[in-house]
Amino acid sequence: MRRSTASALLIAAILGPGQLRAQWRVAVEPPTAGRAAAVTAVARERSDTTSNTEETVSLVIRCMARELDAFITTRDQLESDMAGDVRVRVESDSVRFRDARWAATKTNTGAFIPSPELRDLIRRRVLRVPEVRITIGTLKRGRVTYVFPVDDFQPALEALRDACPNDRGGTLPAPGR
Repeated sequence: MRRSTASALLIAAILGPGQLRAQWRVAVEPPTAGRAAAVTAVARERSDTTSNTEETVSLVIRCMARELDAFITTRDQLESDMAGDVRVRVESDSVRFRDARWAATKTNTGAFIPSPELRDLIRRRVLRVPEVRITIGTLKRGRVTYVFPVDDFQPALEALRDACPNDRGGTLPAPGR
């Protein structure tokens, strides 16, 4: 399921020309041949001004085959330990920072968010604050803080809930929560 190249292409397609910054962009792949729909919600990093031909710095939450996962993409090689974990700090206004370990992607330019962290990210941050800051160690630039504008998540949440109605971890709260 960790297809970072395909994910990067999908992110570039979602963001498309003229959709430079911010709010959530949602792509819905309709069901075909009995296969469940895929929904991908992308928040582009606030200061990212790359062209669409380059991989963007993004926070991605998706449902594929009725499984919810999330990751960030960067253009930097991330510092990871022997187990392939990346140390991150997640911060937002009015919510205490949280240090965690996320699994690095195969290219080591992104990290997958574990289910408990994803639940915390959505419930305590994405649904409650206008932006989320994620700080990660990179090999060339040291610690880098990426700022993702995450307000206006409700349409993305509804699309994700439709594609992942039985999210076992309770990550996707009922509307209005």
